[in-house]
Amino acid sequence: MTETKESVFETLSKIDVSNHVDVIKMKSGFNPKYVSWSWAWNYVKSHYPDTPTPEFEKFPEMVLKTRLQEYNTKYGKRYKKVVDSWEMTGRAVPYLTTTTGTMVTCTVHIDGNDYTESLYVMDNSNNAVIDPDQSQINKTQKRCLVKALAMAGLGLNLYAGEDLPMGDISEQDKKKQEALEKAKRAKEKADQEKNEKLNQEYRELIDKSVEVTGKDVVTIEEGIKKLAKSKRPNFDSLSNAVRKSMLIEILQQTLEKYETTEQQGLEEVN
Repeated sequence: MTETKESVFETLSKIDVSNHVDVIKMKSGFNPKYVSWSWAWNYVKSHYPDTPTPEFEKFPEMVLKTRLQEYNTKYGKRYKKVVDSWEMTGRAVPYLTTTTGTMVTCTVHIDGNDYTESLYVMDNSNNAVIDPDQSQINKTQKRCLVKALAMAGLGLNLYAGEDLPMGDISEQDKKKQEALEKAKRAKEKADQEKNEKLNQEYRELIDKSVEVTGKDVVTIEEGIKKLAKSKRPNFDSLSNAVRKSMLIEILQQTLEKYETTEQQGLEEVN
């Protein structure tokens, strides 16, 4: 029997990367977590040695002319970089420059599959950087690489805010789903048994009512349903179990009254 080969995602999503995580400290908000790019690349190459060098998409080069603009905050004066003009050089570079920020896009080819991710250059407040330097772009490329590897499964749990590898999370989800389905089947079985019991009790009371009153089944059922609807106008929209329980209660009360009246009549005769 031929064994089914695990997919790239199945293999990489089971890897515990917790000992190889870099945390980027931000001034505010969340602190992004990235797998160490050197460890991640080494791991992928050791398991998939034919994996070629990652590709960074190239874009037309845009050179920005910027200046610092002063603005006031509650903490005092601050400065931000604004764009006055730009120029296209005609060259191609491995990053996309815009007037609102710079972005890199990385693709990794693993075992015949392509995995692509994009990431913008950010400052330590998680804001887009306008006209970043080459050092900032290079760091972003490495982080984008590990994001692309996360699309292949390696360290994807970091972006989901989980501590366990995605393979373990998937297994937990599977077990939870199986437990829910088991509980659902148990409830359906219990509901079915309850309905069968109610139907049996209902038929027995109908038969007894026919015997005691001398009326036919149709007349008795029409009478108790009419009484039930007078008590609960939404009777027809209730569940089968609730409707049957109401009808059984009415039948029991009716039989009790009938038997009480009949007993009183006998006592009067005696």
